[in-house]
Amino acid sequence: MKRLVLFLLLLPVPGVLAQSPSPGTVLTFYIDDENLVTDHRGVMTLSTAGLVDFTINGIPIAGPSEMVETGIDTGEFQLELTLPSSIDGRPLQNGDVVQMTYHQPADYSGHPQTLTQSVTLSSIPTTPVAPSAQSINIGQYYTLQIYAPNYNLDSEVPDDIPLSAVEVHMGGVSTTLADSAFDIGNGVLRETGPNTDIFAATFKIPREIDGFPVEIGSTLEFRVVDYSQPIPSESSIYLTIGTHYQPGPAQGPSAPVTRNITVPTQNASGTVVNFANSTSLEGLTGAVCFPSSGSHFPVGTTPVTCSASNAEGTSVLRSFSVSVVYSRPVPHWVRNLASLWCNNTIGDSEFAGSIQFLVDSKIITMPSASQGQTVDRQGICAWSSGHLSDFQALHLLPPLLR
Repeated sequence: MKRLVLFLLLLPVPGVLAQSPSPGTVLTFYIDDENLVTDHRGVMTLSTAGLVDFTINGIPIAGPSEMVETGIDTGEFQLELTLPSSIDGRPLQNGDVVQMTYHQPADYSGHPQTLTQSVTLSSIPTTPVAPSAQSINIGQYYTLQIYAPNYNLDSEVPDDIPLSAVEVHMGGVSTTLADSAFDIGNGVLRETGPNTDIFAATFKIPREIDGFPVEIGSTLEFRVVDYSQPIPSESSIYLTIGTHYQPGPAQGPSAPVTRNITVPTQNASGTVVNFANSTSLEGLTGAVCFPSSGSHFPVGTTPVTCSASNAEGTSVLRSFSVSVVYSRPVPHWVRNLASLWCNNTIGDSEFAGSIQFLVDSKIITMPSASQGQTVDRQGICAWSSGHLSDFQALHLLPPLLR
């Protein structure tokens, strides 16, 4: 089931937001009403019966049976609505309107009132502007272009998308376009002109990514994920690496090839790991591995053994390990704290102190800042507004703690 959080404080005036019409989407609503709080010592769970109704195009649909307070004495309650597969005998489609009605028992004057919030379903996916598969050489320049009308905020001047919004995958290696290996000067994907809806960044295909050499025949996936939709739209462009990079003089001795793989996940049960194109199998053909590439790996370290043929045609065995590192999801209130920082309501030290507290308390885990990594304020602010995932945010926050 796909999920997305939609933060809606119920207001007397209905609002309209554009969201994806896909069935199975989980829309998360928030009701902010301190009058519902009767227990100031614990997190409350309340029945929605008689309090909240949901409709699509005026037709009643089943909603969540409970709403849960977001913390002790917050007065903010969370509800999760799963969109049905159809309404009135037909599939959901663009233009359908989801309405939540909250029957407030008493407003600040002590009088009951009815508040509504509506969501119009629509879908404008963010997609690359290029063929899905291309060939390129190491050291060659490449321009990634994506069509992203949801990021076009100003029709008068070009807008920007943070590089951290583009994930980069190579076998079991995962990073983002913000990785210093891509050395993108202006640090963003910039709109190609006022109101074009097309954003671009030019970079050189690197020799290595996250410490793993980029190999001939390997595939680089640039995955564009738009978190502004209830179901984040996700599309990819694939580049096949063609020929060797020609290094300049005085490169020094070659670094040893790293065989082991480390993959982060926010799923406590583990994650799927693909290592078919990684350096773990460099120089081998016809590899048969156990566990196989594409298997689900639990959190922790799992040994992998492969039988294959080397360049001389001799049968060989190769072993390496796959380490899956679990990172707890970031509490939703941290995103709100980031919004205050982005709006200059709180300062750097206060925001960094809050992140450090979460790390020290083992509420979140995140990687160490890499050498030369600077604070990506635009990326963090994009996360605070829902355009980046928590996984991407955990790679942006470490420089704050220096």
